[in-house]
Amino acid sequence: MDPERLDTSFGGLASSTFQGAATLITLAGPFKMEGARWHLLSKVFSSPEDIKTDLYRERLLQETMDKDTNCRLFARKVLRQAKLAVGATTYIGDTALTAPPFFDNVVRGNSTIWGFETIGPRVINWTGLNCEDQAIILPTLQTTNNWIVLALAGRPKRRAIPLPVDGSVIAMTTKGKSFSKRQWWISSRHSIPKNLLDDLEALLNSSSAKDVPHNGTERVEGIY
Repeated sequence: MDPERLDTSFGGLASSTFQGAATLITLAGPFKMEGARWHLLSKVFSSPEDIKTDLYRERLLQETMDKDTNCRLFARKVLRQAKLAVGATTYIGDTALTAPPFFDNVVRGNSTIWGFETIGPRVINWTGLNCEDQAIILPTLQTTNNWIVLALAGRPKRRAIPLPVDGSVIAMTTKGKSFSKRQWWISSRHSIPKNLLDDLEALLNSSSAKDVPHNGTERVEGIY
């Protein structure tokens, strides 16, 4: 092995990392990802024994989502502000390959990517969930508060569960710069300070469509 190439194999999954990129030998063949993401997943996935099947599942799901024009991955600077607005500890949506590392818990439907399933404060990417996953979390949205949902405005995609849910109000509607028109929904039972919503809207309308990773030390970011 190249002396500059690190052996980052884990749980029976062969991997090497070179210049910040990890190359994994998976069930579907060689697969490259950001080295920091692979390091994170090797620490937070359920078990070394299951990591091959876990990663394969997440990869297939991500490839499906990438082909869906209704799915959105939102900038970390936006998600950080949404997290601050409700004091969220849980993120719902996306896959293990894209979920933001500054949440204690990342959940999708009945699957816990890392951390624990909880009904505490949540940020939810509605576009990062399929219809079945949306249906699973809908009852908790209707009976709890301290959540904020990012969804597309306009006509919902076929078979999608529409918003609003009972007990929600529109926080804002904006086109932004990176994606098509979208909406933020919040629980009507939870009051968010106007200055936090103003900051969130400013980020959505930022003149720059480029994300700013800004890796910090919140939650599992220290691992990432």
